[in-house]
Formats: sequence, C-alpha cells, structure tokens
Amino acid sequence: MVATPLPPFDVARLALFLAEASGAEKVKITACDLLAGGAIQQNWGIDAEFSGGCLAGPQRLVLRTDAETGVPSSLPRIDEFAVLRAAFGAGVTVPEPLFACADPAVIGKLFFVMRRVDGTAQGRIITADPALEPVLPRIAARFGAELARLQTIRPPRADLAFLASPEAKAPAAQIAGFRAYLDHQPNPRPVLEWATRWLETHIPAPLPPVLCHRDFRTGNYMLDGSELTGILDWEFAGWGDPDEDIGWFCCKGWRFARLDRAAGGIADREPFYAAYEAASGRRLDPDRLRYWEIFANVRWAIIALQQSDRVLLGGARDLSTAVIGRRAGECELELLLLLDPPGPPASCRPAAKAPALRNPLRDLPSGLELAELGRRLLLEELTPLLPPERHREAHLVATAIAIEARESASGDIPAFEILIQLTELNGESEPGRSRPQEGRRDILGPLVELLGRFARDLRNGAFETSPSREEAARAILWRLTIARLREANPQFLAAHGIA
Repeated sequence: MVATPLPPFDVARLALFLAEASGAEKVKITACDLLAGGAIQQNWGIDAEFSGGCLAGPQRLVLRTDAETGVPSSLPRIDEFAVLRAAFGAGVTVPEPLFACADPAVIGKLFFVMRRVDGTAQGRIITADPALEPVLPRIAARFGAELARLQTIRPPRADLAFLASPEAKAPAAQIAGFRAYLDHQPNPRPVLEWATRWLETHIPAPLPPVLCHRDFRTGNYMLDGSELTGILDWEFAGWGDPDEDIGWFCCKGWRFARLDRAAGGIADREPFYAAYEAASGRRLDPDRLRYWEIFANVRWAIIALQQSDRVLLGGARDLSTAVIGRRAGECELELLLLLDPPGPPASCRPAAKAPALRNPLRDLPSGLELAELGRRLLLEELTPLLPPERHREAHLVATAIAIEARESASGDIPAFEILIQLTELNGESEPGRSRPQEGRRDILGPLVELLGRFARDLRNGAFETSPSREEAARAILWRLTIARLREANPQFLAAHGIA
C-alpha cells in the first residue's frame, strides 16, 4: 500500500468554510487526496457530505491552491476563479466554479473550490488510446467550437478588470518579456534569440482582443471516454489575439504520442480549424497561424526554463518539474524545423565513435553500465509491482538516469565542436591563432562567452545581411540543438529522422 500525502492544512477549518459558503448546517470531509498533474498549482480531491445548503448530499470537489513555487505569469487563485466563472457563464465546458477563499487563515493560502469532473487529462493516454481513434476528429472539432465560444468573452468586462490590458499581452510586449527573461539566464539560448528576432520582425496586423486561455491544449482537458467533461487550468488566461490559443493548441510540445497530428496530437488541423471557423464566423489566415505556432514554441521554451528555475532557484524538489525544465531543447528543434525547412546540414551528422577507453583505476562494470542495468531493473521488474498511479514517477526516474548516462558518455566533445564553429564564425581561426584543444576541461568558459556573443548577434540581426555568415550561424544553431537533444531526448530527434 502506497501512502498518500497528508494535506498541509486543517481539514476541519476547510469543512467550516465549505459549510458557511454553501449554507450547510455541517460538512464532513471523508477524503482529501493530492491529485496528479498540476505542474504549477496543487489540486486536492475532496469528498464531502453536505448537510443542507445548496450542495446538500455527497459531493466530489477539487480544491485548487498554490504550489510551493510558481511562475511569474500565473494568475493568483482568486483571479483564476473569476476567469473560470466567466468561462462557465459563457457556456464553455469547464468544471463548475463554486467558492473562492481570500482568507489565508483557512488553509494557509488562497484557494478556490470547483466540482470534480470525471475522466483523464493524461495526454499520452489520450493520444495513444486505440479506442478513441474513430472519434478523435469529432473531439478535435469540439475544441474548435469550445474555443470560439470562449472568444465571445471580450473586453471590457467589469468582472475581469484585474486582467492586464490587451496591449500588455500584445506580441511586442510578450517578446520584450521573453528577452528580459533570457537576459537573466546563466546559459545563453541562441536558438530562442534567433526565433524571437523573427517574431519581432514578422508581427501580424492586430485583431480585436478576446479572452485567451493561454494554455489551451491536450493535457489540460478531461475526457471521460470520448466525451469532454472539462477544460482545466485557467491560470495564464488574459486578453489577447484570437489566434494565440490556436497556435498553442497546435504546438508540437502538446502532441504527446502523436507528433504527426498537428491538432493537439488527436487529429489533423482540418476538423479543428473548420469547426472553429463555423462557430466563430471568422476565416483563419495560414500566415497568422504559422506566426502564433512559432510564438507558442518560444513561449513554451521560456516556460520550460522557468520550471528549471523553480528547481535550481526556488527550492522545488519535484522530479516532474525538473524534467520539464529540460524540454526547452525540443521547442528549439521545432523552431529550427519551422524557420529553416531545409533541415540540419550534413555537418551535424554524428561522427563515428572510437571505442571508449576504460580507466584502469576504476572497478568494472563502469558507472554507466551500472546505471543502465539499474534503469532496466526499474522499468522491467520494479515498475510493474507499483500501483498504476506511480508508474509515471518510475518512468521519470528512469529518464533522469538515462539523461545522466548520456551526458557522461558524451563528455566535452560536443562543446569542443561548437566552440570551433563559433571561433571560425567570428573570424578568429586565422593561421597563428591558438585553437582550443580537444578534451581539455577549460573549454567551457570560452564557450559560454562565445555563445553569449553569438546570442547577442542573433538578437540584433548581425548575420542577416551576409548569406554566407547567416548560413554558418544556422549550422551552429542546428549543431547546438541536436547536441542538446542527443543527451536529453534522442527519441525526439529520431522521430524527426535525425540521428
């Protein structure tokens, strides 16, 4: 039997709040369990018996509150509750919002309560379930209609006055935010700088603002069989461009087991687009949709890096959060595929590996060999013994072991190769100049310095007037991204035909 986390709050105080909010004589909480998912917020499943009031009888609820660490762009819980209530009032399929509590004395922080809906939100299950295959186009069409319904909510709205002005979430303002964040990253991200430069120079003409979910995707809705029971996680909502949520839904990062299905991993774009157009009365522009899909990949990469910050700077100790922090490289590959369609140059192909030399001072098997044996033991023999709800955690542990093993095996070779390319790009490899020495441990300092310079040049469009230098710069972007993913997620590379 696996122990479940005890709630970090007084359940009796929560019961008193629920009784007062619902008009019940008494509320008895019979279960309170932390629910899976919720990378930024905590969701607690509450089973309760209400004696009288507007919820008389047994009820299944969800209490949503802050996790120990968060990301800056997330709404406070009371504001998220107001957005959820507006969406519910507009007929969007969401869990019914019930009560919000702005008194931190009840459970130690602000929270709101909504009805609990049935089904699963696990994207990998939804996109890989053979039983759903015949109905997935219909489900995709449903999301097009839901999104059109959501976009009937438009400013100004007195009940949503706390939301930032539409100008604050216009592309130029969000791009400035991306750059401000990248300025404080300890490691330069040249691909993101390059893609952000493209976004800045291709901003489409604005459309009248609407309410955007800003996390409208597979993984944030519940399906009970083939029926949509609720769209979840409204913490990033705000006024924005009507195509922003469409680009986000089609972002490759949310396709899970079916990277080939552009509409959330569940269908091609056509049923999703067609249903949206029919419900909204607006024709979609392919160029605008491409812009917002590229925008989505940059934004998702920034969010992934913020998850990394929660672990490295914020003190979070959640393995899922830490692994999400490694996913920025997947977005960078997608950005290269979208913005440089010819694909990686031949120079990015892996070189033939020489047989590894064994350190005679170490016992055998090596640490890498032991790690691989342990990973296989965990996946093949131990995971089947765990309850199904713990399998995802076991797979995350196996993923972490595999990443460390690949990083250890690659050593400094990728860094050395990229350092040489950056040196040549800057014209610093003339005869007589000293070149970095392969295998030396002191190459990382110069590499960070040159990557920082490279990122600044890309931000400023320094290579755009020289086709040969721009081609060389793109080759470095490809090599950098592929090197990262060979360590972090080689399966993602293989899915795109890259070794």
